[in-house]
Amino acid sequence: MNSKEVLVNNPSVGNKKSKGLMSFIKTELRTMKKNRVAYLFILPLIISVGLVLIYPIIKAAIMSFQYWKVAKPIEAGHPFVGFENYANAFSTGYFLQSLGITFVYIAITVLARFILGLATAVLLNTPFKGRGLVRALVIIPWALPEVVTCLVFILMYDYQFGVINDILMKFNILSNPIAFLGNTDTALWAAMFVNVWKGFPFAAIMLLAGLQTISKDMYEAASIDGATTWKQFWHITLPSIKPVSVIVFLLLVIWTIKDFAIVYVLTGGGPSRVTEILTIFIYRAGFKSFDFGLAAAAGMVLLVISVIFTVFYMKATKAGEMQ
Repeated sequence: MNSKEVLVNNPSVGNKKSKGLMSFIKTELRTMKKNRVAYLFILPLIISVGLVLIYPIIKAAIMSFQYWKVAKPIEAGHPFVGFENYANAFSTGYFLQSLGITFVYIAITVLARFILGLATAVLLNTPFKGRGLVRALVIIPWALPEVVTCLVFILMYDYQFGVINDILMKFNILSNPIAFLGNTDTALWAAMFVNVWKGFPFAAIMLLAGLQTISKDMYEAASIDGATTWKQFWHITLPSIKPVSVIVFLLLVIWTIKDFAIVYVLTGGGPSRVTEILTIFIYRAGFKSFDFGLAAAAGMVLLVISVIFTVFYMKATKAGEMQ
């Protein structure tokens, strides 16, 4: 017997469901009326988020299905073209190339920042003279503006007068100077190094906060049982900071996906587009080629990647909590 037959044969069941729904609505309305002052306080935030975040995303999603070649206007204006912009994006070798570069950029820089941040956090959690000063100095790279950091590294990477070439040649590591930012073999690595240098302090400070919540009694008990330093780190430290680690890793991934300034200031996506990550491809498509439809389609792909990473790590967190 299906639900319709039950309602026909037993009208009281339908009445009970209707009354239950009405009761739920009345309860929610009473709750909203009771908390109307709180809703008024968050109303400006809701409006701001709607105007600054939600509306642009919806607008970009619509534009990704429209003709938006500003340099080649048509009489119809901006008609819907279906998935043409997405097809153009994936048929463009530069888009697929930038997508691959983006994944390499994310994988290497996030992993390097996390490992370096964890090593720094463990070091700063160990008592030594001047630890407070070192903790304060570590945060400086992260606190510096991205553009300032990039301009300093451009001088350091300079082919003729850069300090990096000078040091490497003095130690006989290089026989001739290298144009780090102008060489297709080194440009991406040079950009990733700047990203890691600037981003690892955040991971270090966050993980240090997690390390300080671990009880010292656990380490003392492990030492009495004969556990080595490595076993203590593997079986006590890492499991204890897992919640913080997942959050830090997630934030690093999300921030790296939307990274633009560091690579653009250093190389502009060159040479020969070997450092053109997805955000730079979107910028070039929109503000260089004036194909906003293609830029919007690429932006939607970037948004999907961000959502996938977010869902993946959130599921990983839940799986860890259930173990």
